[in-house]
Amino acid sequence: MALLLAIETGRRSPVFAYGFALASFAVAVMVRLWADWGLPPGFPFLTFFPAVILTTFFAGLWPGVLVAVLSTLAAWYLFIPPDGFGLNGPGALALGFFVLIVVIDIAVIHVMNVSLTRVRLERARAQRAEQEASDLAAHRALLFTELQHRVSNNIQIVSALLALQKADVTDEKARRALSDAASRLATIGRIQRRLHDPGMAHSNFAGFLSELVEDVVRAGAPAGIDVQVTAPSLPLPPEKIIPAALIVAELVSNSLEHAFIGRHQGTIRVDARQAADSRIELSVSDDGNGLPPGFDAATVSSLGLRLVRLMTQQLGGHFSMDENGGRGAMARISFAAA
Repeated sequence: MALLLAIETGRRSPVFAYGFALASFAVAVMVRLWADWGLPPGFPFLTFFPAVILTTFFAGLWPGVLVAVLSTLAAWYLFIPPDGFGLNGPGALALGFFVLIVVIDIAVIHVMNVSLTRVRLERARAQRAEQEASDLAAHRALLFTELQHRVSNNIQIVSALLALQKADVTDEKARRALSDAASRLATIGRIQRRLHDPGMAHSNFAGFLSELVEDVVRAGAPAGIDVQVTAPSLPLPPEKIIPAALIVAELVSNSLEHAFIGRHQGTIRVDARQAADSRIELSVSDDGNGLPPGFDAATVSSLGLRLVRLMTQQLGGHFSMDENGGRGAMARISFAAA
């Protein structure tokens, strides 16, 4: 490619192109004169063919035509009998054959040169387009990441404002509502930040889930409560990661708040797996105090469980909650991965 570029650059210079043509013609004449003593009759154009071909390739169409014309005249004058510009039948036939061959050579080489130039230009244009597309994609990704960070920051600010506002509220029920809202907004902000962090592989829901649960535990787990996460690699699109993560965060928070009242130790397990029918199954279980008598997950008025039901509907899945084999409670969520 570098050689072709250098050749094309040389063709653009008339000094180089016609200088090359005259030099190649001169060399062809001198070599033919030098070899004349050892060649049998009938080879008047032997050194002129290479001169025409090389000139057309390296210098271009019109320098090649110039060498072809000069070569025809030189061969006719110097090497075709009778001497001078005399011409007989065999000489005219040889001269006509030479003109035909060099015309074909020049045409073929010129078409090849034009094709090579077009290929180089198209390749350069494609490389520029690819680079521009890459730069545009990187710019859009940067803007999108910055936008997500700003959204996350704004959510965290709103959460902090709600927490501050709680200090001015005396009604315990209102204080609890503000505290829950601030906590949920903080969780949403963390999910948003982690989901759109360019350093994370967000297609791996298992790693995302583990880090989210760690955040929830650090925010509100009493000492002595162990939270365990078991999940294989589960690819999920972002539109399903967010509601699934919110569901798990709500259920873990619910267990931390209600399952171990009056106790100082316990275990919460978060399990995720892909079922045989390609559905994702999530479960949050604990070995706490269990569910109250007459509990029905479909009708309970708790805000947290209402949010869980809403998010499950958004996923197009199924939610259930019952006793965990006589020890604590277990919540199950199932939804399609695609």
